[in-house]
Amino acid sequence: MKASYVFGTVLIAALAGAVWGADPAPKDGPGWTGLTEPEELIEAREALMVEMERIMRPLDSYTIGEPASPDELRSIAQTVSQMMLAIPHLFPPTTNLYDPNVPIPKTLALPAIWKNWDAFEKMAEASHEQAEKITTMTTPDQLKAGALALRATCDACHAVN
Repeated sequence: MKASYVFGTVLIAALAGAVWGADPAPKDGPGWTGLTEPEELIEAREALMVEMERIMRPLDSYTIGEPASPDELRSIAQTVSQMMLAIPHLFPPTTNLYDPNVPIPKTLALPAIWKNWDAFEKMAEASHEQAEKITTMTTPDQLKAGALALRATCDACHAVN
């Protein structure tokens, strides 16, 4: 799980560097992926979501009785917590490309995200905070309840339509 933690940390550092080193006004050209290549940004966020689902499997399995190392579960939660900090930044308005009338939409992210941006950010923050709570949990009952609560925060966001 250390690799997942490193991946999450590197992703956050890269995003922070992009924000701090950014020009004050958007321009066409390299580095303005949300403007110049929204499909690539959509692909990146989809890859991050798929990876987050993959690394959360042990947490989800633990909630139905599969054994797992508490240290591994806390490490997973730490990684998810960091990834959730990045999620809202991967949804600039230029990636609002969902089209229900095409067989394969460019994105599965629904327009509701951009319609109620504050709610979207709050849901991402709730997931981040819940994952952070898991990192300090020690008992099996706490870890199970924490994992269920984390999954609930994810499901709540994905249920918005």
